[in-house]
Amino acid sequence: MGRVCAPLGRHAGWRSARLRKARRGGICNPVTLDPIPSASSPDAVPAPLAPGRRVGSRYEIVRPLGRGGFAHTYLARAIEGGRVVALKTLHGRAVTDLKAYELFEREARVLLGLRHRGVPEFIEFFRADLGGTQTAVLVMEYVDGPSLAGTIADGPPLAPLQVLDLMLELLGVLDYLHTRAPPILHRDIKPANVIVRADGGPVLVDFGAVRNVFKAPGESGPTVVGTYGYMPYEQYMGQASPASDLYALGATFLHLVTGRPPSDFMADDGRLAVPASLPVGQPLRGVIARLLESAPTRRYPSARAAREALLAPARPVAEGPGTALVPAATVLPLALDPAPRPLAGPAAERFTALAHSMWQLMEPTQLPDEHWGVMDWFQIVFFSTVTVGVLPLVFFGIARSRRRRLRRFFRDGVPGTAEIMDFRPEDVAFGVKFTRVRYEFQVDGRTHRGSDVVLPVIADRWRAGEHVEVLYLPERSYDSVIISVT
Repeated sequence: MGRVCAPLGRHAGWRSARLRKARRGGICNPVTLDPIPSASSPDAVPAPLAPGRRVGSRYEIVRPLGRGGFAHTYLARAIEGGRVVALKTLHGRAVTDLKAYELFEREARVLLGLRHRGVPEFIEFFRADLGGTQTAVLVMEYVDGPSLAGTIADGPPLAPLQVLDLMLELLGVLDYLHTRAPPILHRDIKPANVIVRADGGPVLVDFGAVRNVFKAPGESGPTVVGTYGYMPYEQYMGQASPASDLYALGATFLHLVTGRPPSDFMADDGRLAVPASLPVGQPLRGVIARLLESAPTRRYPSARAAREALLAPARPVAEGPGTALVPAATVLPLALDPAPRPLAGPAAERFTALAHSMWQLMEPTQLPDEHWGVMDWFQIVFFSTVTVGVLPLVFFGIARSRRRRLRRFFRDGVPGTAEIMDFRPEDVAFGVKFTRVRYEFQVDGRTHRGSDVVLPVIADRWRAGEHVEVLYLPERSYDSVIISVT
């Protein structure tokens, strides 16, 4: 990877500085370029570069990629070797703006020291003459793929597993950045600044707002940079921290899973109100809500802590005289439309699988899709006759009550996942036993407990510590039902 330092020299401008360089093994590591000289006239600023234009005799512009607050980004090709790269130059009056140049230089300096698949590779930083004006040029790896902003605009919505994978990967990128010495803050995380590679890996781009937590000697004070809706309050006050990046990530994923910008969820007090029901369900919904807490101390203490909250840890399960560690299965909640929702599609299919008939309830050890034999029907007829018809009436009432209860949850309930605590048999009627399953689940960092009766033929497949899908009603003290069928 070749890096070229700008020519040595002293230039007029707002400040005077020398090019500081360190040679290691004959390679020049640029730390700071002298400021760009002031333009000879207010209009002597570089215009956008046309395709075919050469930059520094080393790169040829292919096409524009985008424009930020102070820089143009282009797709370019190295004249020697033909490598396709992303080339970034200051645009317009930003060429002669000290703060814009400082941010641009800082972006290059930070990228130079990073080595992570979720961050574009630094190639070089040099100065070139563009239209009679000297301007800084940053060359980086070109990451080919759609941005999350494009995914939101073009659709279709991502599947819950894809959203979960993206969140885990980006939390890994932030963990890498925040654990550098000193920690590195991105300060402008939003859908447009996340590009997804062909293999599904996300890359955090546009480090134009990047900042080290500790400023270098002589570096000016904090600059409020970022994007409205994705910035927490403390960042507006110039007090960004790693928790500010976590907030921006939460806002980015709120936009991704709802298709609506964070500003649509802004309450009168400036807080982002996360809907009780999101298409991705729990635990992702709870993680997003905690990332968007207005107070930094109420968010996760680190990106690593947020990542661990999304991953099911190994849990001890008693087996005989010893205790074995087994991985708790990761269960994603059923993807449902926001409440109130019609009983259609996946919701209707799951409702049908759970709303057992009175015949299924009378023989709870038999799988719902198993065919009944002659003896099964004979026993039902026999006991119905002996009980003068009371047996079927009792189970008809149980089935009807169960269907009515489930219908409300499928219409208004919030999907989530719960951890099984224990099981116990429960008599229903006429010696028929169901299994009562006790469980707990978390919503916005708070633990709620519940229990539900399940057919033994289904409950026998589960073990304490495993996870099941649930629907809960926040307005009814988090009353809940289990909706897992396997």
